[in-house]
Amino acid sequence: MRGRLALLDVLPSTIDATIRRLQELRYLDDRRLAITAAAQAALRGRGSEYVRAQLTTKGIAETLIDDSVAAAFHDEAQLARRVLARRFPRPPQPPAARAKAARFLLQRGFPEAVVLAILEEGC
Repeated sequence: MRGRLALLDVLPSTIDATIRRLQELRYLDDRRLAITAAAQAALRGRGSEYVRAQLTTKGIAETLIDDSVAAAFHDEAQLARRVLARRFPRPPQPPAARAKAARFLLQRGFPEAVVLAILEEGC
């Protein structure tokens, strides 16, 4: 919000007052934004790295990001398995198919450690 107001050439004192007022009215709530974004991403089959990137670009504090990711992705490996099963009904066996599956999960924002663990166990 601060960045958008600055682009409109609003005075810094006005920006600060506006931000404070919006927070008092609970129109701006970083914690709620982080929790909602993480939950929505998990429902849409996105991984925790996706959420981290999205929230970081919005200027959310790292501690809030960590808390929201921990709450929404308590079993990220299971989520990744479900997402992979939708895309690949049969577990990919040839190396080229496994590489394609790995790229798919990485592009969805799943951590590399989770992707490798799932693919090594045979999906």
